[in-house]
Amino acid sequence: MQTRDKEGKQFIPVPPSDMIQNLKGLLESGTGFDITFQVGNESFKAHKSILAAQCPVFRAQFFGLVGNPDMETIAIEEFDPFAFKAMLLFLYSDKIPEPRGLSDLDAHRTSTTIMENLLVAADRFVLARLKLMCESKLCEEITANTVATTLVLADRYQCLQLKTECLNFAAKPENMGGECYI
Repeated sequence: MQTRDKEGKQFIPVPPSDMIQNLKGLLESGTGFDITFQVGNESFKAHKSILAAQCPVFRAQFFGLVGNPDMETIAIEEFDPFAFKAMLLFLYSDKIPEPRGLSDLDAHRTSTTIMENLLVAADRFVLARLKLMCESKLCEEITANTVATTLVLADRYQCLQLKTECLNFAAKPENMGGECYI
């Protein structure tokens, strides 16, 4: 189909990139997996090259000077399976997964819990974009019930904007049931 722009030049429409859909489809299809992560009682399969392209920690672990490109299984002790699955989905899609997309692991997780776990994973695996996305989402979800935990997390993982939002939220008496504790 030929179309012309306002100056009369031929214009060929180019569809948007589908690379992210292709990567996510590769993960979902199970084709070509070459690494398995054992996280708690769950196993997750992935592709070393894709993980290495997205994450400096995996790049070093698989292909760095002391890395081992032949490893087939990695045990990850410090994360629950839920957080690790969410991080893997992010690495393949560049999006934070919806809670319902992760519900096969735990249907009782809240969005705040997901973001807290992902923030920890993002920090551990040096995923700056994911960390900022989690920080932004947590800023939107601050409540009287979550502000203390979120503040501790923000301080521990050097999330200055999130820390400021928590302190500002807690400083308003109307947010804390009429009494200000800070």
